[in-house]
Amino acid sequence: MTGPIDTGTRRPETSGNGHGPSSTNGSGGPTRPPGGPPAGARRPPGPSTRPAAIVFGIILAIFVLGFVADDLTSAHHSAAAHHRLAATAVPDTGGLVAEPSSDVLHPILSADEPPADIVSALVVPKGTEVVPHTAAQLGLGSYDATIKVVFPAPEQEAITFVRTELAAGSWAKVSAGASGSDYLFVDEHPGSDGYEWELGVTLSPTTYSSPVAGMSVPATGVTPVKLRLFAISDDF
Repeated sequence: MTGPIDTGTRRPETSGNGHGPSSTNGSGGPTRPPGGPPAGARRPPGPSTRPAAIVFGIILAIFVLGFVADDLTSAHHSAAAHHRLAATAVPDTGGLVAEPSSDVLHPILSADEPPADIVSALVVPKGTEVVPHTAAQLGLGSYDATIKVVFPAPEQEAITFVRTELAAGSWAKVSAGASGSDYLFVDEHPGSDGYEWELGVTLSPTTYSSPVAGMSVPATGVTPVKLRLFAISDDF
């Protein structure tokens, strides 16, 4: 009896589920779908960069938001200063009109101190004169300077002007009241340089003569004033 004849053909092998050909390549390994990654491919070794990218994105967002907020704040201060300087006479001051303090403060200004936003937050009455040779730098480290000026109005009207304009300039009151025969305002304002700036305005009683040669003295008198600006140190 002869055995079965081997014709050299074989039935295609089936996959483990018995429903079709096995997904294998010629070497017996699994094949990959067209366009897909090689079968068994893995991410290269090493830490993932995804967490670092997320952290960087958060930092960038905070930076952008901070820049925008600072820009809006600066614009607000500039608009407020413009509104104040464009206004007419301050009420109950006998006609005093605010003007920038930069010319008056010029003898005690340096290249970057006080910062521009602090200078623009302070105004003086139009017609204010600087008493010559009174500018003084008191600070050994942090900025601390004084200068004497004369307001062209009696003391009570000068006090009203200062009180009104400090509030309009967003200065925060520390104290205000009599100091001996004078009247003293102490206020604070945050600066764009990161420091808190303190302002002292000392108004002396009304006088009918001016220490500034050539200054026109109104019949109601003038008020000698000492201005002091200093940066509050982190040590205090």
